[in-house]
Amino acid sequence: MGRSFNIFKGLIYLSVYITTTIVIPFVTFTLIREIQILGVDIILEQPDYERIIFWVSAFGLLISSCAFFTYSSPKQSIRKGTFSLIQIILNCLYIWSYKFSGATEVRFEIVIEIANFGFIAVNVQNMVMLYMGIYFLTIILKGYDFFDFIINRKKIREKRYKQQLGGIDKA
Repeated sequence: MGRSFNIFKGLIYLSVYITTTIVIPFVTFTLIREIQILGVDIILEQPDYERIIFWVSAFGLLISSCAFFTYSSPKQSIRKGTFSLIQIILNCLYIWSYKFSGATEVRFEIVIEIANFGFIAVNVQNMVMLYMGIYFLTIILKGYDFFDFIINRKKIREKRYKQQLGGIDKA
C-alpha cells in the first residue's frame, strides 16, 4: 500500500467531508428556508440564510481540503499529525461558525394569507457547546499524537525502513 492508495484514501475522505460539511447543511437549510405546514407558510429570514450558507461553505471547504491532506499522509508522519491538528481546530471553528452565523438560533416567520402571524425560534446553542467540549478533548489527543510523532521520529522511520526491507526480501 503506497502513495496511490494514500491519495485514493485522501480523495475518499475529501468526498465524505464535502458531503457532511457542505452538501448536507446546504440541502437542509435550503429545504427549511420555506416550509408549508397545514397551509401555513413558515419562512426562514433571508439574511440569516445567506450568512449561514456562506460560513458553512467557507469552513466546509477548508475542512475538506485539510481532510485530504490528513488522510493522504503516511501513518505516524509529522505531516499527518500537523494536518490532523489543523483539521480538528478547523472543525471547532466550523462548529463555532454555526453560532456566529445564526444557525444555532434559527428564526422562522409564520405567514398566514399575506400577514405575519408570529415567529418560531429553534435554539441549539447548548448542543454546540457540548460539541466544542468534545473537540477540546480531541485537540488534546491530536496534540499528544503530534508531539509523539516528533519525539519518536527516529524510531518510526527505522520501523518503516525495516518493514520496507522485509517486503523486498519476501518478494
